[in-house]
Order: sequence, then structure tokens, then C-alpha cells
Amino acid sequence: MCARTLNALFVLLLIGMNGIGQVTEAEVRQTALSNDKNELIMRSSMLMQEGYLYFSEILVDRLIQLDPESPNYNYRKGFLMIEIRTDYQNAIPFLEKAIVDTDPNYDMYSSKERSAAVDAFFHLGTAYHLNEEITKAENLYLQFKQLSKKKSELLPVTELRLAQCAEAKRLMANPVNVRLKNMGNAVNSQYPDYSPVISFDGSALYYTSRRPWINGETDEFKDPRINQYPEDVYVSYMDFDSTWMEPVRLEFCAARRNEATVAVSLDERKLYLYEDSTGYGDIYYTDFYQNMFQDIQILPIKDVNTKYWETHAMMSHDKKILFFVSDRPGGFGGRDIYSVTKDQNGNWGTPKNLGPNVNGPKDDDAPFIAIDNKTLYFATNDARSIGGFDIMQAQLQADGSWSKAINLGYPLNSTNDDIFYTTTIDGRRGYMTSFRPDGKGEKDIYEIYNDHLGVKDIAVLKGIVKTSDGEPLPEEFAINIKLVCLDCDENAIDKQIFPRLRDGAFMTGLTPCKTYRLEYMDLNRSKEMGNDQFTTLCDTVYQEIYREIIIDIENGVIVRPPDTVVVEPPVDVAEYKNLEFMHYFGYNKNKLTTDKGELNNFVKTVEQQLKDGREKITIKIYSSASTVPTKTYSTNENLAKVRAENMKNDLLSYFGKTSTLKEKVSVVIVFTEVQGPAYEKDPGNQKKYMPYQYVGLKTE
Repeated sequence: MCARTLNALFVLLLIGMNGIGQVTEAEVRQTALSNDKNELIMRSSMLMQEGYLYFSEILVDRLIQLDPESPNYNYRKGFLMIEIRTDYQNAIPFLEKAIVDTDPNYDMYSSKERSAAVDAFFHLGTAYHLNEEITKAENLYLQFKQLSKKKSELLPVTELRLAQCAEAKRLMANPVNVRLKNMGNAVNSQYPDYSPVISFDGSALYYTSRRPWINGETDEFKDPRINQYPEDVYVSYMDFDSTWMEPVRLEFCAARRNEATVAVSLDERKLYLYEDSTGYGDIYYTDFYQNMFQDIQILPIKDVNTKYWETHAMMSHDKKILFFVSDRPGGFGGRDIYSVTKDQNGNWGTPKNLGPNVNGPKDDDAPFIAIDNKTLYFATNDARSIGGFDIMQAQLQADGSWSKAINLGYPLNSTNDDIFYTTTIDGRRGYMTSFRPDGKGEKDIYEIYNDHLGVKDIAVLKGIVKTSDGEPLPEEFAINIKLVCLDCDENAIDKQIFPRLRDGAFMTGLTPCKTYRLEYMDLNRSKEMGNDQFTTLCDTVYQEIYREIIIDIENGVIVRPPDTVVVEPPVDVAEYKNLEFMHYFGYNKNKLTTDKGELNNFVKTVEQQLKDGREKITIKIYSSASTVPTKTYSTNENLAKVRAENMKNDLLSYFGKTSTLKEKVSVVIVFTEVQGPAYEKDPGNQKKYMPYQYVGLKTE
């Protein structure tokens, strides 16, 4: 999905043939053994014309063996390397040889043609552009403009590229403060990995990969045109030292079908997908129940899916607005971003284009709406970009319009495709797809840390629902948390919040300076189990309210065990944001290090707040072990205690190095417990037990 549109490379001569029919790799490799340049030229050109770029490259490689210095053959090779797998760095030497001898009357089917097409200047410019060598790229684009025929389809693209080069110079001269990190071998592979969707607490990453299935089931469905396996959806969870665990392919994936991630709901009970079996490309969804995501269903909202191409969608967190992408007629360019709104009666309206401040003359894609329901991130490949797709940001205005979108800058954006940006709940940690020199494959997923893109003027409710016996929340126990704003305007609608099934966590956005009531509902018994009330602060940029609920499932009541300290909401102040840290352990793992990873970020932030004037901080520790037996620690209760004590000792050691910090930091173990489903002699089932193997930190 969202593949690069093939550039018009050649003036194709159909020579009286009606296509090449079904071709196999074995047949192409047999042809490649030939020394007949005429046959190789003819077949490689026809394969390219039919879109079989991978097969065409096999024959072009043979041509280069026969004549390594031919500008024609080097031209073909360089173009194919960029088009098939964006291998721009290795394409440069081939295209450099190509531009030595070009001919405006280039004949791609002639075995006597030694020159390259003038288009070689454009494609070499593309390679340098992708390599962030902007001046070289501009010079080559200008040479192409001068030498090409006026009817060339690449001329409008060249004008766009020159505009992008000018924007690249401007933004690269003023880089933004971000830190990018390739997510490494646990998530990324030698195959394309892309379209990341992060859970809002940052503990789960859903994404798309074109890697083969281990047992070879997808081999026969490999796309011979580009030599890639079908798309599948994977999820990875955080493990020891904030690293990511081995990804798991989700249950609904079919060997012969393309399924790609586009969004996940706040409670992770619904996953939105792209799937193309209709022949158009549509938005689907899957619901999580019975401990798994079910088979996918086409999204039923009227006028979203059409006979045109719908590539992406995301539901706002209040579930009132669906943002989606379509190339239907009537837009501002290729693909545009639209929204459709639900009224108070639950009916969806007519899709509306987001307008020219968001949508440009080319493609706009991959919308992501932040927790405040007004900060929109998306990707565009028009002149606002510095090359390929770039991540943009727009703000919803009071009158319902969108502000003029801004480019998020360099090096967050590169001159290659940067797309599918999503963030954690506070907006400070993002994930996106990019192609960069440190990548593992054709597309990789990157983690982005920043200090300026966080959501503003918002409060966030976070919490967790636990059972009094430590078992997971049963699906049949329908708990609903009703959030009522007591002093919002009369059109405000109560929010219905459902805890996440894998661990009971819940979260939602709030409005500052408002009073809310939480009603904890047992839907099976149609009764309220309890309620509480709080008021969000008025004078802070970002704040978090925390609630921990323990339920007696059998009796449908909220209980507070006598040996558990009640966790009150963190008291936030305008200057200092309270902090949270959550880490999920692998089996028997029990220790982290303050020297690196997310824990290092946590303690460094605490340290900075104290240096900036915060007088005192209490760090509370919450620790858990699953029911998987442990011989090493005798009991799981001991393992949970070891995890908490190790964390406490590490924190005290870290802050104890400086006397001024030591006096300001208190570390308290709130609880250590054993949780999760009963052990069923399936220790390899990480998805089942991992959510109950954790240590969490909160400051106040």
C-alpha cells in the first residue's frame, strides 16, 4: 500500500505483441543464460513494460555482465534499483555511467542502442536527492529540464522536485531537536516493515510486514513483479530493559491476503486495517474478544469505502469523527484526507474534505489524530515536503476549520518517504516508517523522541482495573467506566470507557479546568459499583489523573484490599509534570539498569526536575509476576518482590550518588502481587502471560 508510483521511464513501443502472459522466475533465469543481446534487450523491455521489474532486473544484470560500461544497461540497472527497493546509494554508480552518453531519441528495444535515455539525469538526480546531496540533485534536475523533450511526463515531476530541494535547503539549515532510533532487529527485518501503530501507553506496537511465513505458506503468493511477500499484521510488546519482544503475527492474517495496519482504538479492542481483495483497496476492522482479534470485516460506515482507493483511516478518541483517505473525484490532488462525523443520535453524516490547508495538489495520507482530538498529523508528497512523503501537522480551529499545515522539520523528515506517524498519549514519543541508511530492509520503523511536539492544554485520565483474586478481567464481566463532565457545555456527551482486555488499563483525554465524575458500571447487573469525582487543573500545559480500581467480580463490587496502599491521583503542578514508567519483563527477568533505555530517560527527567527547582519527589513502585512457575525464586510472590526491591535499590543508588538529590527523592513500594490467568503448561505463550510481568513507576 502507498507504493511509489512508477515514473514514466520510456516511450514504449508495443511492436505488435499483446503482453507476455504469466511468467515464472525460472523461465526468466533460463533466458538470462543467453548471450543474445537482442533477446535480452527485447525480453527485459517487455517485462519492464508489463510491470515485472524484478524479472527485468535479472536480465539487465546479464546485460551488464556482457557489457559493464554500456550507458544503456547501467541506466536500466540504476532505475530498477530505485524503483524496486529504493536502493539509491548503490544506484548512483550505475546512473553516473549512464549520463556519460545520452540520446533524446533513445530506443529501448534496439539491441544496437548503447546510449542511455535523457531521463537518466532525472533518476540520478532522484538518487542524490534521496541521499540528501541537494545541490547535486538540483543540478541534475536542471540538466534534465534542458535536455528532455518538452512533452516528457517527467517535467512536472522535476518542477516539484526542485521545489522540494529548495524546501530541503531551508529546513536542513534549521534542524529540529529530535532523536531518531531504528527499532532494531526485534521489530525490523530485511523485508519491508512499516505502518506502525503504537498503543497510547507505549507498551504494544502493531505494524505491517512483508516477511515470509516460517513454514513457507506465503511462498506461492509472492508478488513476482516486485519480489515481495503479502502484507501481514504483527504485534510486539516491550520486554527487558525497554527493548521490544519478538513480534507475533495476528490470528486473522491469511497467507494469500494483504492486510495492513492503519489504526488502533484507545482500548485496543478494535484494530483498523487496509485490505485490497475487492480490487479497489478498502478500510476494514477487527474486534478483540475471546483473547484474540477476530477475522476482518469491511468498515460499514456509509460512503467511506467506494469504488475508488481508500488507503487509511483513524477514529478520533471521542469516537465522534472518522478521518480517512481516498482518491475519489472532487479532491485537491491525488489522495486526500476526509472526515465523517457522528451526530448525537449515532448516525454518520456525509464525508467532508479537510480542505486546502491540509490537502495539497499531490497525495496526502496516513492521518493520525492526537489525544486532544484537534492535533492532526499526516503525510504529504507535494512541495511542502523535502522529498518523498513528509510528516505534517495541522490544528483544528474553533470554527471547525484546519490551520495551515506545517512540516515537522529535519531530521524528523528526510528526503525519502517518511509516513505513518503515530504517538504515545503525551505526544513526546512517536513512531513512523522511513527508509534511511541505517535501515534493515526497504522500509523500517523508527522511534522518535522530541521535546516540542507533545499535546498542549490537555489533561489525561489513566487507570487500571484489577480483580481482587488477581485473575484477568473476564470478557463476560462487562465493566464500563462512564465519564461525565459536570460543568461542560450542554452539548457535551458522556464518554463510555472500556478497560483494555489484556491488562485492564484504560485512558482517555480530558479538558483542563473541568470537574468530572467517574461512574464504574457493572453492565451485566445494570448497576453502579461506585463513583468518584475530580477537577482538572486550569493552569498547566499537560497533566495526568490516575485511578486504580480493584473489583470483586463475583459480587460486582469495588473493593480495596487491606494490604494495598490506595493510589491517589498524582497532584500535578504547572511547572513539573508527574512521570510514569512501565516495563514488561520476560520470564524470570527481574532487573533493569538506570544507565540506558527508558529507565535512564525516566531518572534523567526526575533529576532535571529537581535541578530546575522541584522541591521533592516520591517515586512509587508497582510490581507484578505472572502465574508461570519459577524454580529460581521458589514462588511468584518472591519474584514480584525481587523485581520491586531491585528497582528500589537501583533508584536509591542512582539518586544517592548526589547528596542534594538524595534528600529530595523518596522511593516507596506500593504493591507486589501475582496476577494473570492460571498457568496451563504453555510457558512460550508470551502474549498470554507477559502483561502480568511488570514493574511500574509513578512520581508525585
